[in-house]
Amino acid sequence: MDLSDYCTVDVGTSVRDALSQMQATHCRNALVLQDGKLTGIFTDRDVLMKVADNGEALGKPITQFMTPDPFTLSKAATAADALALMARHHIRNVPIVEDDGSVVGNFTHFSVLDFLAEQFPDITLDSYPVYPRRFSRRRHGG
Repeated sequence: MDLSDYCTVDVGTSVRDALSQMQATHCRNALVLQDGKLTGIFTDRDVLMKVADNGEALGKPITQFMTPDPFTLSKAATAADALALMARHHIRNVPIVEDDGSVVGNFTHFSVLDFLAEQFPDITLDSYPVYPRRFSRRRHGG
């Protein structure tokens, strides 16, 4: 499974610059590093919950809005370990780190979907039954 598609920013980075980096790399999160070691994570959820309604946030340091000391796993962990951690803590990103805290990957829910799509290219979403009860009856957005 390829976990090499991730974005990193330094602790001194502004929210504006972190968002620019995330946009440029098509990442939904930025792993925040200090001296090359993971110190936090800034996600699209942080943008929605902490930044969107704060007009002054863009110029402030990412450290004011990131989640410090995120849950991580080592390279020895399995995909099942990552999925269990994600389910238990209701998170969508699990940075993969070396013993010294340096980042070597980022496990996301998209990692799983991409892996499954590569392994089973003939299966499409059209093959799965739709269960109406699983979807909201209220319309949200466009």
